[in-house]
Amino acid sequence: MCSCFTTEVLEGFDVQRTSGLGDTLRKYGFLTRAITQYYRSLDPEDKEKSCGVCSPFDEFIKRCQDLEKMTVSDVFATQLMQVQQVTEEVAITVLDLYPTLLSLARAYSSLDGDVRAQEEMLKKQSNNVINEVASRNIFQLIWGS
Repeated sequence: MCSCFTTEVLEGFDVQRTSGLGDTLRKYGFLTRAITQYYRSLDPEDKEKSCGVCSPFDEFIKRCQDLEKMTVSDVFATQLMQVQQVTEEVAITVLDLYPTLLSLARAYSSLDGDVRAQEEMLKKQSNNVINEVASRNIFQLIWGS
């Protein structure tokens, strides 16, 4: 689930879920046919414009290897997803407000130890996208004793 979250939310790709190997292979087949048909249907002028857009396979693989490196926000998202009541939507909302653990900790610090305000901070800042329990649980993750 975490890799789906990372791919879908942090990397910005839609995740295609399948029911098994056979379904996955069928989906790859349909995607391959759709891409082939799309490029065959282009006007000759459009084909010239798209020529050179795709890099050679070796170069593509090399660029993909760099994408596998985790960022601080990726790690923070993974941590958030372990907290009770934190759904993907809640984690995304937190990351939109505070992309790193440090940025969230600083925001809590700015409330000068007002525990009630700290527990409600994310709920208020998210216009109730983050519910009261999730907001409190995330605060406890960061500041809990």
